Amino acid sequence: MSRLGDTIHAARLKAKMSEKALGKKCGMAENVIKDIESGRRIVSDDQAQRILKVLGVDNPISTELEVAAEPEVKLRPKPRAYVMPIEPERPEMEGAARESSDAWLDALGGVVKRVPVMGEDGVVIDHVLTPIVGGKIEGGAPDKVFYYRMGDNQLRGFRVYAGDLLLVVPDNKAENDRLMLVEVGGKRMVRKLLKLDGNRLQLQSFDYEFEAQVVSVLEARILGRCVRLVRNL
Repeated sequence: MSRLGDTIHAARLKAKMSEKALGKKCGMAENVIKDIESGRRIVSDDQAQRILKVLGVDNPISTELEVAAEPEVKLRPKPRAYVMPIEPERPEMEGAARESSDAWLDALGGVVKRVPVMGEDGVVIDHVLTPIVGGKIEGGAPDKVFYYRMGDNQLRGFRVYAGDLLLVVPDNKAENDRLMLVEVGGKRMVRKLLKLDGNRLQLQSFDYEFEAQVVSVLEARILGRCVRLVRNL
């Protein structure tokens, strides 16, 4: 165990609370609590404070706890599609440049794919060349996957920031404790899902504070699971 895991484990036993009960109070899955206690998962400072606060541990902020602190990340500008420069005085070169680019992509068609990047409104704003392995991209069909560009910091506590790209594999089934692209009330968003009893879903976000929205499975349309994070340095 880690020092943080030892502290949480001891405090939980003292409080006579199960991993499942603790996870429910903190908005986390039971297996997440187990991983934290065993030292297999590193949590953010905010998450550690939230768990320790539920357990009634004094002075939860401690340099001895092995927690990860993330720096403030500014909102990245909206990416613009790349346009190959053409000499103004030679417009006939535009067609040749396009043919050359298309031929290059055709030659690498089985190796890479120009995967579209979509914003919150579902409009394509860019493309990213992504490798194809075994005819798939992260297990999804190359012509079906897409990137979703985060427009805000609602997942800051999960280390996903505004401007980051999340590779989405289309899927209509909710998966527990996974970041998924959902549509609620006509609005698209990425949230961490937790399946609850009674055909309900908990949509978790974490900016400066942890927040959870509970909806029925009929209210939330599952669009896909997020399988890869791309961050420009």
